Amino acid sequence: MKYLLFFVCFLYGCHSSNDFSSKITHEEKQIAKDLIQGSFDDLWAGVDSTKISKYHTNDFIILENGEVWNNDRIKKFMRGQLAKPNRPKRTNAMKYISIEKYGPSIQIAYHNFAEFTQADSIVGKGRWLESALAVPTEKGWRLKMMHSTWVGNK
Repeated sequence: MKYLLFFVCFLYGCHSSNDFSSKITHEEKQIAKDLIQGSFDDLWAGVDSTKISKYHTNDFIILENGEVWNNDRIKKFMRGQLAKPNRPKRTNAMKYISIEKYGPSIQIAYHNFAEFTQADSIVGKGRWLESALAVPTEKGWRLKMMHSTWVGNK
């Protein structure tokens, strides 16, 4: 009997030690949502490279449809967007799949829906499946990594 009890305790201990997630607070979930929505509002829709440091770590990367982009590559993309005459307005909406804390970092998984409008008419739509990793820094929470997969214009 004591061997059975030892075995059950051993199995429970092994299972518990593999669970790296920790309790996330409502405030931390909101921070994660604000980071994602804010970065898309200010950076991808607003095309404002001066706000990159508000959302990204210095060593931030995004895995964007098979390419690795860093903050410099994002700035280059933004310059190209700003050079386009009559650039459509982009509006993003997120549907969160999960927001979980692992040690000091937060993992976020979500669907990103974008509408592109000109003169109050929708001229395009996009949808991505994305994930992000947020980490605490001296300046507050920042995104360290994102992964973006194009799902289509559904």
